[in-house]
Amino acid sequence: MARTPSQTLTGREAQVMDAVWRLGEATAEQVRGELPESLHDSTVRTLLRVLESKGYLRHEARGKAFVYQAAIARQKAQRNALRSMLAQLFGGSTRDLVLRLIEDDQITPEQLDEVRRAAALSPRKEGEARRGKKGKDTSTGEQP
Repeated sequence: MARTPSQTLTGREAQVMDAVWRLGEATAEQVRGELPESLHDSTVRTLLRVLESKGYLRHEARGKAFVYQAAIARQKAQRNALRSMLAQLFGGSTRDLVLRLIEDDQITPEQLDEVRRAAALSPRKEGEARRGKKGKDTSTGEQP
């Protein structure tokens, strides 16, 4: 039975997108040259087609070559991936995510201070900052 295609990126797809975002636009051969591991040309072309079908890339024909460009900004892809991970692994709780980062020594005290400063400068209101899209308070898990 065929798997339903996912809108989130696999590790290899993320590498391809990183190359396209860095280059701005690229042919399959240029993307292939930017990847950390050597992949067969047909593998890269398949990844590009998959990313285009997911809405991450678009292409235009220039002579015999397809030139690919990102159809979605890196920040939007990051936001989508983070929201998906939060929902799937942390029940939508940003608090639980940050605690996991702290407990696993993935965030330094300096980085945490930087996050605090950014949060203090955020134009969002206090109540909105703690709520997800559905109005759930992510610090307590309660509905408003």
